[in-house]
This record gives sequence, C-alpha cells and structure tokens, in this order.
Amino acid sequence: MPCPYVLDIRRRRVILRLMRVFFGIGLPPDIRKQVGDFLETLRTRLPRMKWVEEKNLHITLRFMGEVEETRLTAIIGAARETASGLEGFRMVLGSLGAFPNPRRARVFWWGLSEGAEESSNLFNRLEGCLVGQGFESEKRRYHPHITLARLRYPSPLRLDSFTLPEGLSFTASSFTLYQSTLTPNGPIYKIVEEFKLE
Repeated sequence: MPCPYVLDIRRRRVILRLMRVFFGIGLPPDIRKQVGDFLETLRTRLPRMKWVEEKNLHITLRFMGEVEETRLTAIIGAARETASGLEGFRMVLGSLGAFPNPRRARVFWWGLSEGAEESSNLFNRLEGCLVGQGFESEKRRYHPHITLARLRYPSPLRLDSFTLPEGLSFTASSFTLYQSTLTPNGPIYKIVEEFKLE
C-alpha cells in the first residue's frame, strides 16, 4: 500500500493523501447491459445530458467524498460491521425520476419498485457504523437510485415520455466501497473492497 502521506521538506509539513470514495450496490452484468442499452436509445433525444458510462452504473448507497487514506481502515471496518449478519435482498427497477425535481432537473435517475426499504435499512445501518467511527452523519435523506445522467443547468424533463424495459430485477448480495478518480473524460471507478451479504 502506498504511503498515506507526503512529507514536504521545504515547508516542513505533512501533506495527507486523499481518496474520493463512495459506497454503492453493483449491478449484475446482464442488468447493467440492459440499462446501458436503454440509455443508448435516449442519447439522441436528450443531447444535453452527460450520461453515466455503462460500466459505472450502480445503486448509490453512501457518498463519502474525499477522505484521508489513514481513515480507510475505519471506513472498511464500519462496512464489515454493517454487512455482518445481513441478508441479501431482491431489487426491482421501477420508475424514472430527477433531482431536485423534474421541472428543474439536474440529475436523471432510475428508482426502485422493490428493495427500497431494504436499501434504506442497509444505508441506516452503515450510517450508524460510520458515525460510530467518528464520521459525520449524512444530512440528505437517502433515496436509492441509479444515476443515469447529469445536466449542467437545471432543465425540465418529461419523465412520462420514456418507455421503460420491464422486469429488470436482481438480488443485492453485496455492497462495494469504490474509489472514484475524476478525469476530463469522466470518473474512473476502482473497487476498494466488496462486502458480502449472507
């Protein structure tokens, strides 16, 4: 593992290395492909969107932001404690939505028709374990979803104009801690550790 800090001799100070990390529930390859195929049908209709790449699609669980590498052990410990004794659960993709709302959309997402309660329970348990490790609690209300695209400026979005593929379901048998590296061509996600649900 690389050294978690850099010593700046000229200024006699320690510069801590930061990692941008988040928790998510990965999609099985077949579901990820079907969602990706659906997004391809929308690209020409919604050209102003910045679309999420198919390989990066996931159910958002908890965004941690930039954290010091030295705190990674505590984050992983909280996640392992969260996963202990928890069972996997069924997830069914439901309707489309937008944050903050469809009239002024900034984020275009796909929600759940089944599994939202279990996802929220997982989030709440993870949140409690993270707070127990000294991390600040998440102020925003949790809403499980797959982020599909983002808009630079708020724009109206006609959610009822899209025909969704039906019956997209899978079992959430784990959740994952990802590292996100921002690049001019979009974020690159790397799995830090996966946490199995029984």
